Amino acid sequence: MTFAGADDVGEKDAGLLWGFDLSDRDADGPLPKEDPVVTENDGSFGARRIADPRAVVAEWRAKAKAHGWTLRETVIALGPQRGHVGTPSGPADKFAHFVRHGALDGFNVTPYLIPDGPDGPDDIVDLLVPAPQERGVYRTEYTGTTLRENLGLREPLTHRSARDRRQAGRAPEWPFRSGLSTHD
Repeated sequence: MTFAGADDVGEKDAGLLWGFDLSDRDADGPLPKEDPVVTENDGSFGARRIADPRAVVAEWRAKAKAHGWTLRETVIALGPQRGHVGTPSGPADKFAHFVRHGALDGFNVTPYLIPDGPDGPDDIVDLLVPAPQERGVYRTEYTGTTLRENLGLREPLTHRSARDRRQAGRAPEWPFRSGLSTHD
């Protein structure tokens, strides 16, 4: 199982950095040789603002060359959505480490990292989820019968009637018997 399976991983995110459409490029090929087109940042690359796309592209090229990365691998390693490429044991080991140190209580699956085909989401459920369960850091079943119980929340406060509160001795009778009239 390899999580980076979508055909457009690389082209879309790299295209945002380069400033032009890279959909005609091979995601499993080299990074584009063209320099990026510097435009006004419209926030489309996520919350991260790229002040100097040329400097970022130079860094990506250097790291891709040093590691022998393809466009896809570079985007996964250095892009705005970092991910894991490999077997389920890799992220399971990371999850276990962070859970044991109180830094993680769940995980999100980035859609473009799910393998192509009808079994992609099933692979996450069948292969990835059991790995942290086997390490004892992800639950295998829920103990409660309601979401409230599973989240560890207390029972809701009830709104008992005024008559019930009076009978319990916690509410004054109406109208108040203070000797004052409501017409005074």
